[in-house]
Amino acid sequence: MKRFRLDLLLAVLFVLVMGFRMLPPTLHEVLGLIMLAGLCVHLVWNAHWFSSLGRGGWRRLRVVQTLLNVLLFASTATALVTGIIISNHVLRPLWIGVPLHSSIFIHQLHVASACAMLVFLGMHVGMHWAGLWARMKAWPVLRAIDAHPTLRFWLLVLLGWTGCAYARLDHFGDRLMMRHVFRTPAGDLPAPVAYVMLACLIGLYAIAFFYLQKHLARKAAANAAPVKGGAAS
Repeated sequence: MKRFRLDLLLAVLFVLVMGFRMLPPTLHEVLGLIMLAGLCVHLVWNAHWFSSLGRGGWRRLRVVQTLLNVLLFASTATALVTGIIISNHVLRPLWIGVPLHSSIFIHQLHVASACAMLVFLGMHVGMHWAGLWARMKAWPVLRAIDAHPTLRFWLLVLLGWTGCAYARLDHFGDRLMMRHVFRTPAGDLPAPVAYVMLACLIGLYAIAFFYLQKHLARKAAANAAPVKGGAAS
């Protein structure tokens, strides 16, 4: 339960931090540092994952999941380190006179790595969705949705469409490619609407990876079936 609460807190913090245009700059940096502390705790609590890498087989699904975790870690580390370097408020005294602090490249790398982190975080949520949903559907509203497959399907469609709309409005692809982006239509959205749409973009990648994972698991099971049948005969 503690891990679930921490993961939920980290997800909320990430959405808030990604909406940097809607936050005072100092609060954006403070929340980023709180998220860094939470991520360190998350890694300590999940240290067994690192020790398990040397055990078991390496089928396609496990390779994909491990690669995703590595990319998520790399993008997160890059976003946090570059954020610390370009800090203009909380940690500014550490960087006075340091050329990296005012580097356009570091600023663009910070934005691009944060966008990449959004993609990989969404996919990471999708990887663990079965376990997360088992806990979340105990909530009355989600339990009602879970009981109506048709409603659930159309809500997922709406979530995906909303995420795509936000990516387009915010020039998400340009940010990911480290292109300098000025004001976007997403900046004119009311803050609650923008945050909901941002969460939907994370959900879009979660849905995509969840179904990719199911597809790979089915293929692995199908490939293993003839082997078991042959061994039995």
